[in-house]
Amino acid sequence: MAELAQPAGKTTGPTDAAAARLRGSPAVIVIVLALGLIAVIFAVFAFLCWQAFGTTLQSAKGKAQTAADIVADDVNWTFSAGLVSLRLIDNLGSAAFDPASRAQIESTLKRLPVEPKLGLYDANGAATAGPPPEGLPPALSATDYFAALRQGADWVIPPAGADPRDILIAKRLGGANFSGVALLAFPMSLLQSFWEPQHLGKDSTVVLNRDDGWMLGRYPALAGPLNASKTAANWPQISANASGTYTTRSPVDGVVRVVAFRHIPELGIIAFATISQDAAVAAIWSSIFIVLWLLVPIAALLLVFALIIARMLRQSERTQAKLSAAVAHNEVLFREIHHRVKNNLQSVASLLQMQPIDAAIKANMGQRIAAMSAVHEHIYRSNNFSTVMVKNYLETLIENIRGGADPRVEVSEEIEDLAVDKDAATPLGLILNEVVANAFKHAYPDGRGGTIKVRLAKADNGDGRLTVEDDGAGFDPAAPGKGIGQRLIRALTDQLGGISAMESAPGSGSRFTLTFPLAKS
Repeated sequence: MAELAQPAGKTTGPTDAAAARLRGSPAVIVIVLALGLIAVIFAVFAFLCWQAFGTTLQSAKGKAQTAADIVADDVNWTFSAGLVSLRLIDNLGSAAFDPASRAQIESTLKRLPVEPKLGLYDANGAATAGPPPEGLPPALSATDYFAALRQGADWVIPPAGADPRDILIAKRLGGANFSGVALLAFPMSLLQSFWEPQHLGKDSTVVLNRDDGWMLGRYPALAGPLNASKTAANWPQISANASGTYTTRSPVDGVVRVVAFRHIPELGIIAFATISQDAAVAAIWSSIFIVLWLLVPIAALLLVFALIIARMLRQSERTQAKLSAAVAHNEVLFREIHHRVKNNLQSVASLLQMQPIDAAIKANMGQRIAAMSAVHEHIYRSNNFSTVMVKNYLETLIENIRGGADPRVEVSEEIEDLAVDKDAATPLGLILNEVVANAFKHAYPDGRGGTIKVRLAKADNGDGRLTVEDDGAGFDPAAPGKGIGQRLIRALTDQLGGISAMESAPGSGSRFTLTFPLAKS
């Protein structure tokens, strides 16, 4: 009856455990992430739409500024070329009024980007060499810019008049001895040629103003003179900065425009380029429609792919569980095998010590067996069964050899932690064991002391290079080798696929070198 007293709703069972695993399943996580990603995508899209107005205005400001810079460069080049032509006329002096010189001057003006009209006036402001071209005033005596030139100004760009058709540049002739005025008139269509390549859209404009605010010209054309310093609320910003952008409602036609400007200080002119805000924002709706047309199918495909991937993940989970169990089992088997081999080698070493054979032979065989045993111990204590990092392994071997040798002989070690194939570790250790043991045994007779230097490093060609050098009594290279050690070294070198050599060291002693291939990374 005790189970009847258990509170309702507190029982757990296989169903609850399965539900918990399902909630943490990668397949469920993929579906949840896909739905979350779709929600985030649309949330971001909504946020971007909300920000689109400001972003579009910023883009329009950049485009307007680029257009203003281009217009300023074009105006500067064209007007500067016009001033150069006027100076050439001034250099002709009185000959500029001759019909022959007039033909030469007009030929020069045809080389300008837009051919202007030229009028020549004498010191009283009257036209010379016949009536001026159509559109130019018959006399200049009543104009403000004629008075300014007569009083000493070198050149003047007068503001647009009541019926602006041309942009004028007036040049004083005669230098200190005022002899007249040369007047160039660029047609207002010049601004249209600057406006058209910019593709600024409906209700956009290109404007030239003097730096005192008076308008020189506008495209599309505007009737009557206009002083922007009195009508533009942003004129302090325009005057104080070499270039910039702002948004304002035009006092002329009421259109809200993005305005960009740039000063041309050498001419005293400010170039403006404007873009209608309504025209710029109109493109947002087209972009929103296009993005939605692409986004909705993409979101649907994303959800379908998530469902497919979730199904594949469920199948992969089952396969992965089986593989993980197999890998874990194999690792245990590998460790057990190497552990058993190490124990068996130790048993062999113990049996060897029980045999009635020479003590030196027992010691040599024991060291060789210890070298092989150390490899297997090093492998089963690590997580890598394909390669062996040999630094600790070789240091252990050297320490074992030094433990039973003459303490007056020191060992200097410079061993890099190189990776060698598991099948190469044992031959390498046995070779080191043989060479170092022979150095202890033969290099220092009569109880003399010394130092054995062991180095292992990676050579320039990518191979490993082992060097064992002593400062002992040396050896006779011509003497034939009688011991098993040299034959063992040659056999182990061949097994490594390397090259070994024993030679006399500089000064005294001997040096053994072994070059062998390292494990592929």
